[in-house]
Amino acid sequence: MERPTLDKFPKSVLAQIDIQTAFIVSRLIVAAERLQMFRALRGKRMTADAIGKSLKIHRFYLRPFLNSLVSLGLLRKTDDTYWNTPFGDKYFVEGRSIHWTRQFSAECLQDYAALTVLEKALASGKPYQAIVGLKQPSYVERMQRDRREAEDFTQMLFHLHQGDAEALAACLDLSGHRAVLDVGGGSGVMSIALAKKNPHLRACILDIAPVCEIAARNAKRARLSRRIRTLAGDIRQALPEGYDVVMLCDIGSVPAALLRNAYKCLPAGGLLVLADRYLSDDGTRPLDRLVAHFTGSSFGLATRRDMVQAVKSCGFQAVKARKIYQDLWFITGAKPGR
Repeated sequence: MERPTLDKFPKSVLAQIDIQTAFIVSRLIVAAERLQMFRALRGKRMTADAIGKSLKIHRFYLRPFLNSLVSLGLLRKTDDTYWNTPFGDKYFVEGRSIHWTRQFSAECLQDYAALTVLEKALASGKPYQAIVGLKQPSYVERMQRDRREAEDFTQMLFHLHQGDAEALAACLDLSGHRAVLDVGGGSGVMSIALAKKNPHLRACILDIAPVCEIAARNAKRARLSRRIRTLAGDIRQALPEGYDVVMLCDIGSVPAALLRNAYKCLPAGGLLVLADRYLSDDGTRPLDRLVAHFTGSSFGLATRRDMVQAVKSCGFQAVKARKIYQDLWFITGAKPGR
């Protein structure tokens, strides 16, 4: 999925934005996303008053809000009538699902809240939640408690990782392997791409029950239900045997215990595959992974070198790391013995 990075905006817009303005501008765009404004204006023109009534925006802020989005190149106007620009349609409607719109904008709000106490976090080493006394439910608790959030979060990632999945399937040679265990496989986006590329392959997505239900629906829509199944379970426990590939994608710094469990469950000659946006060996890239550390990201700060060494330390051989798509790297290692 192509994201609306700053280089996509017109130069005339960027020329108006400094660091302070950029923070405010990003918040205005997130508010428009939260209100689903771009979806409301898709294929139609509406007066300011009609938009305000439909989206419940107070008249004190209504026109300054709409005109700010015009200034950003996201809306156009004639007199008092507004509509989406092609840029707004492309990146905020066509380029993302409704699940992305809801979930990503909600996560942005959490990030903004965390940044209000950044100086205290820098001084204390404590996360935002501890500083403000907020009890943060775990990922598992959130997904089990709120099925809509589970759907939005999981399908947002399905949409986001399409490019990653296609790149992995194109680069990973699985001609000599038969079955993949997709640990923490979430939406199933990686398994679906691998199954499409390799007609002989079967896959199992191991994740918590609410997420497995969503992954099963995605596999069914892809007409791959016969070759892709789901298994509800805890990835921190012993992994099931019967698979000659164990895949760990987009789960950040992989714990040593999980790597050891992967080694144990694989047969001799089995393949371990990690795919993620690990930090560069000097720790300076990618920028978004670095700054997410300050808003409570659970991905950790492992570098590629760290993960290669962790894989080797568990006994895997022929360990290789390769950049395959944008900031995505995959690391492979084979269990010896064949």
